Amino acid sequence: MKINSRLFPIVGLMAAVLPAVASDPGLPKVEILGKEYYYHDIKKGESIYGIAKQYGWDLEELVRLNPNSASDMKKGSRLYYPTGRVTVVSEVTDEALPQVADSVYEPIRHVVKKGETVYGISKKYNVPLETIYAAYPQAKYGIKAGETLEFQQSPEQVSGRYLYYVVKPGDTLYSLAKRYHTSVEDILKANPGVSERSFRIGDTIRVAVNSNATRYHTELVEEERLASIDSYKVKKNDTWKSISKKTGVDVETLKEANEDTVKPEKNEVINIPVVETVKVEKEVVREDPRELSADGIREIYDSIHNIDSSVEQLHEVRVALLLDEPTSRKDVDFTRGFLLALDGMKEAPFKVSMKVVDGRKSSTSVTEELDEFGPNLLVATADKAFPAFLADYGETNSLEVVNVFDVRNELYEDNPSMIQILPPSSLFNEQVSGRIISDYSDRELLMVGVKDENDAIADLVAAGFPEGKVRNLSLSSLAEFNLTDDGSYLIYAFPQKRNEVSEVLATVKNIHEAHPVADIAIVGRPSWVTIEDTFKDQYNDCDIIIPARCHLDGERSEVKEFNDRFEALYEQSPVKSFPNFAASGYDIANYFVNSTARNGGDFNKDSDIDGKGIQTDFRLKRVSNWGGFLNPVVYLLLYRPSGVVDEIAIVSNQ
Repeated sequence: MKINSRLFPIVGLMAAVLPAVASDPGLPKVEILGKEYYYHDIKKGESIYGIAKQYGWDLEELVRLNPNSASDMKKGSRLYYPTGRVTVVSEVTDEALPQVADSVYEPIRHVVKKGETVYGISKKYNVPLETIYAAYPQAKYGIKAGETLEFQQSPEQVSGRYLYYVVKPGDTLYSLAKRYHTSVEDILKANPGVSERSFRIGDTIRVAVNSNATRYHTELVEEERLASIDSYKVKKNDTWKSISKKTGVDVETLKEANEDTVKPEKNEVINIPVVETVKVEKEVVREDPRELSADGIREIYDSIHNIDSSVEQLHEVRVALLLDEPTSRKDVDFTRGFLLALDGMKEAPFKVSMKVVDGRKSSTSVTEELDEFGPNLLVATADKAFPAFLADYGETNSLEVVNVFDVRNELYEDNPSMIQILPPSSLFNEQVSGRIISDYSDRELLMVGVKDENDAIADLVAAGFPEGKVRNLSLSSLAEFNLTDDGSYLIYAFPQKRNEVSEVLATVKNIHEAHPVADIAIVGRPSWVTIEDTFKDQYNDCDIIIPARCHLDGERSEVKEFNDRFEALYEQSPVKSFPNFAASGYDIANYFVNSTARNGGDFNKDSDIDGKGIQTDFRLKRVSNWGGFLNPVVYLLLYRPSGVVDEIAIVSNQ
């Protein structure tokens, strides 16, 4: 708005508040620049003092607002006075900073995924267990995939924490930042899985409400305000444009101050606002201009994740191998398998540097050693009590931390740098039982042996079969059970000891021979895969199904080639174990060294690396926009009479 303004001295933070009008004087009113005023048309012989006394107006304020009319009381001119209390210059205090309205604190709606627990959901959203149980009492006894749990959010609940928000059509990172008085940078920091490319409708993100409060600072700014009001009696042939030239007030402002006047008419009195420019101290937020464009947001994202967007592929992968027990069979063979994979990367378009770190050292010694080396990939072999400080190190330094063996680790749920290779037990059990129920629930289920109270798969499978189709049998009663030749049966075997497994297999083989037409399948325990070498022929004879997190099939050509190369390089065969330690090292190196090089340090970039390993398949998924990665692949191994083992990969949508 361009006007004939006067530059006033700096105005401090004192609020100048005008006195209220004692009573309504019954005068006409006009709104000028967003504020309402009474106006009085001056008559012959009237004085400014008399008018102030007549209406109970403050004389000083009346003179201030009408300096020209007050000094020259012409008939037909006007005097203006505010209709109520008006703050001329106001101080912006902490209380005046923008606050998020209660109405935008939407409830959390969480659809339960396979393998999730009430405890995990409670931890994920910072919702007390008691709150969940109060709303869903049945959750004390378990939750099922597909259920929707809803929790109300309030300013008190999210204070100092996060609000959880489901992205809707039309939302942008910038619009959410404005709505919740935060910044795009803070949203990206709270959600490492989000970028300007992966901000998707339906995703849940965390928002640090009112985090912009830290960005407010006191700044001297210019501000326009109404200094006084004049009146003007329209002359013949006057137009808005000519009046603007005479008064120095732009046409738009004149029209705004005279809303009831479409076209100035001769002798009509119109309002002429006089605006002044003052300098005031205000609390203002520092805006980041990068938030306004996709390129700018990408720049913020790259800065947060220490990514050089000009580099499509890293020139060097610096991998730190942190060994839990460096002299153990596990770590020695894992390292050998890892090195064997690196040996095959000699022609790769990037350099690989590797450092082995002794995980038995103190956390301080380990982090100092890592700092000195400067890795961009960290692989750790702890198989229990995974070191939390490694997860923190990865997050702080924006590098992937690969947990190879520990299935009880939960750090990946909240730490964006953690990668969980072996699915945790809850997910494994639900994936396996769900597939068994889907494929075999039309059969009669025979639960054989002494029930193992720790066998969660058995409980889930039994609960998924129709009522009346589940029988519990001892091993001896299985041999005497009256199967029919046209019947379909699924035998779930509880035994785990070798002699008991052998007895089960022998009994099932006899049943097959006695009822060759009957449709019989048998599910063994996950531990049965560790004794495959001893019983593989019997597995094949009995059509055994074994759940597994991974599998190394010695008959595959890739595995045979791996064994030959291993023996040639180390002059001995890999240690027999489950999982096979050397094969784990080989698969981890092949996948993660290549993917780290190709993604240029950006974890969220879709990998074009083949995830098929000789023992483990990799199909990594972020568990949330603020959590780490999970490899959700589990298998059902089907041992066929032909000697072939079919690996049925089951991949969770989690």
